[in-house]
Order: sequence, then C-alpha cells, then structure tokens
Amino acid sequence: MSADTQHPQRLLLAASIVAALLGAIVPLPAWLAPARPDWLALLVVYWIVRVPPGFGIVAAWSIGLLLDVLAGGLIGRHALALAVVAYAASLLRHRLTHYTLAQQSTVVLILCVVDQILASWVQTLAGHPALSLAFLMGSLTAAFCWPLITPLSPRDRSLDDWRASH
Repeated sequence: MSADTQHPQRLLLAASIVAALLGAIVPLPAWLAPARPDWLALLVVYWIVRVPPGFGIVAAWSIGLLLDVLAGGLIGRHALALAVVAYAASLLRHRLTHYTLAQQSTVVLILCVVDQILASWVQTLAGHPALSLAFLMGSLTAAFCWPLITPLSPRDRSLDDWRASH
C-alpha cells in the first residue's frame, strides 16, 4: 500500500472507530436496544479483512477496552471478546474474500454471536446477572448490515493492493 493511500485509510479507520463507539454507547429506547447492531465486532471483521497488516488483535483489544471504559462496564469484557473475534476473522480472512455476500453475512453473524456470548460470559463470571438471549438480536442486525458496509469481493481494490505488495 502506498504512502498516499495510507493517510486517508487511517483517517477512515479512526472515523469508523469513533462512529462504532458512538453507535455502541448512544442510548436507544428499551424496545430497540436489543436490536442494536454489534458495530464494533462488525468493524473489527471489516478492518481485519480489508487491511490485514494494518489492523489486528491488539487494535481490536484496545477498541474493546475503550468501549469498556466509555460504557462504564466491567473492564476487559469487550476487550476479550473483540480480541477473539479479531483472531477468528484473521484466520478466516482469505476464505471470506471468496465467499458470496450471503456466506460472508453468515460468517459475520457467527463472529458477532461469539462476541456477544463471550462478553456475556465474562459479565456472568464477574457475578453480574446473566442477560437474556435477546441480546443476540444485535448479532443478527449486524449480519444484515454487513452487505451495506462492504462488498468484499476479490476485486476489492485494497485487497488487490495488499496482495500485490506481498
């Protein structure tokens, strides 16, 4: 990736992190809150697949830790979950680029469910009350948002640039 494309991409990365954090902490009406997309897990999968060497497990963990601080919840809850999602996404990165959009959305659904279950599990281990299964609706919403966020085809320019440089 050339230096002239790195700066705009870093700005886009920073802006998307801020937007995802806001999307995760902005209060929603009680009836809509369970369907809030898992924006941060979606963002982690997107950036792991789109910019493999520029975004990884440590970045995902840091973003999760930042969410834990901003949300005032249990420190490490989202950090652990997003680090695991980042690891899984990095393992699936090459396959994901060759999947159809429906298959990609299914993988995103599974990764978001893993994120939600891990975060809920950590919360339960810390002695907080267990959440109902309604929190998994956010994973389904995130999977529906995936096709709107990115068409991950092998023709994705950033992937072609990355492949050409390696």
